[in-house]
Amino acid sequence: MRIFLLFLLLLTLSFGANGGDLGKQYCGEVNKTVGIVEGEGFDRKAGPSVLVIKVEGVINEWTKQYVTRAIGEAEKRNVPLIIELNTPGGLADAATDIVVAISRSRVPVIGFVVDKWAESAGTLILMSTHVAAMQPGTIIGSLQPVSYDPATGRYSPVNESKILNPIIKSLCEHGGTKGRNLTAMVRFVLFNDNYGANEALQKGVIDVVATTREELIRKLNGLTIAVFTGERVRLELEGSYEFLDLTLSERTLSILSDPLISGLLLSVGILALVFSIASVNIPGMALGALLIIVGLLGSGLNPNVASLALIGLGAILIFIELNTPGFGIIGGLGIIMIALGIVILPAVPGVEGFTASAEYLNRLLLYLYAIGLAAGVFTAFVSYKILKARSAKPYLWRLEGARGDAIDDISPGKPGFVIVEGEYWKAISDEEIKKGEEVEVVQKVGASLKVRKVRK
Repeated sequence: MRIFLLFLLLLTLSFGANGGDLGKQYCGEVNKTVGIVEGEGFDRKAGPSVLVIKVEGVINEWTKQYVTRAIGEAEKRNVPLIIELNTPGGLADAATDIVVAISRSRVPVIGFVVDKWAESAGTLILMSTHVAAMQPGTIIGSLQPVSYDPATGRYSPVNESKILNPIIKSLCEHGGTKGRNLTAMVRFVLFNDNYGANEALQKGVIDVVATTREELIRKLNGLTIAVFTGERVRLELEGSYEFLDLTLSERTLSILSDPLISGLLLSVGILALVFSIASVNIPGMALGALLIIVGLLGSGLNPNVASLALIGLGAILIFIELNTPGFGIIGGLGIIMIALGIVILPAVPGVEGFTASAEYLNRLLLYLYAIGLAAGVFTAFVSYKILKARSAKPYLWRLEGARGDAIDDISPGKPGFVIVEGEYWKAISDEEIKKGEEVEVVQKVGASLKVRKVRK
């Protein structure tokens, strides 16, 4: 028994110290084809400035939109892109799409871990960048996927090879081809290894340690980097950089992707929907549906699907409001749904099935905003009129104050006839009224009207 335990210990130490077999076992032979290359020759230059984006918080659909748009902008300007990572991780699907987008970039993409960490999906993204960098004091690793149970709020590690192997293979294909340490990357997944900046540099999973963004740019200057097309791109940088801000859609999605916010919205939405169905409350149903869609959106629902659902449901609610007397609540929720659906509509060419040009998408978005604004103003006007009518005091038909014309001469003690609102009435008066003069009803006395002359 002791011999067997000693054998297991030696085997574990062998893998931990050497580790070459572990990387080869999962990745096979992987040659470096992209990333930093030696030599003076190059095909084109990139610079002199740098485009910078910040990826913070949970990696989700908004992150994919943001990174993909930034890569497109960097390619358009022919400048390198720095992605500053400070994230605990996020959705595997979104991270994998980001990895593919980075690997296919025609300009160098630099991953830079700042502030705290780039764990899990953040490490997967870092390993795919052409140049991987870290600030001292930051950490990377813990790439084993976990499953999340929204009912209990618990996380549990996933050990199925069907899920682990594709992640490892992605590291091999997108990290190994950039010269990263295969064994160290495999251990990120199988053993949840974590490295600090200097250790990661020694292990060969990153290329640069830099304290500041400015220091990183200085170290990048002069490097030649091979991209997936085979081109060798030389970085000639002057130290300047520019931030690419989030769009309204990306900012909205980043807020909703917070697990606490999305979970709360889902819980409240489900309760509102259940109780509203039980009480046949249409506004409550609409509110519940809105909260559920927004909560699912923050949990990773495709923004296209969520946008389509919100715009469709919003249009239905506005139609119901216009054809059903109400207080404007249904129409108001409809306006909110349409507005939110337009806001989260992705506008990145080539993402999520969009193949139109950026100009066309921007024009389409402008039209949608105009239509949504017009519908909102019209519904708000109708709702205002409905509320005004409902808040007005009930109107009782009365003759007092009505005006008409005298048909006869009328004087005290001598009644005559008048015509008021198209009807003939017997009238009395305390003053002399000539035939044809305009009169005003003072009050109704029995079957007669008491009138007086209108003085002009």
